[in-house]
Amino acid sequence: MPALLRTAGPMLAVMALLASAPATALTPDAPERKPLRQCEPAPGADCSNADLRFVDLVGRDLHDADFRGADLSRADLRGANLVGADFTDAIAIGANFSKSYLATAKFIRADLTGALMESARMSKSDLSGATLVGTSLSGAWAIGCNFSGASLRNVDAQETKFSASTFDGASMHGTKIRFALFSEVVFGSCQGCPTDW
Repeated sequence: MPALLRTAGPMLAVMALLASAPATALTPDAPERKPLRQCEPAPGADCSNADLRFVDLVGRDLHDADFRGADLSRADLRGANLVGADFTDAIAIGANFSKSYLATAKFIRADLTGALMESARMSKSDLSGATLVGTSLSGAWAIGCNFSGASLRNVDAQETKFSASTFDGASMHGTKIRFALFSEVVFGSCQGCPTDW
């Protein structure tokens, strides 16, 4: 027992040091993120790298706003006008984009894990390389969208209309597609996609 007590002190010190180390030290391949800042969301606003977690933006006009690298986790953007907005490399875990207008919006490499995009209107939106694991796209319209390399695992895409969209290199394992419509889509090397549609 005394030997255990002698080794417990150094072990606790090492554990405390690891806990206080920045996350990038533990994951050297992770992209370096800038510190989050504040911004006032508005049309064309520069909200890049902004801290917008849990913010209420329901029905707001935010067209052409720059949200690159921003953290919008659990943000409420229901019915917002996000036409032309840029969410490249943004974190939007659990965010609510239901019934929002996302034409030409960019979600390149964005983390949309568990996000709600039900009945959203997407036209020529770019979601290439995005993470949409567990996201709900139920009833959404995705016309001319780019899902190349995106992870759509366990997505709820029931009654979603995919028209002239690209899924090359995407993963759709476990995706619910009951009553979904795939018209003139390109599956390419998509894994788990309904290629016999």
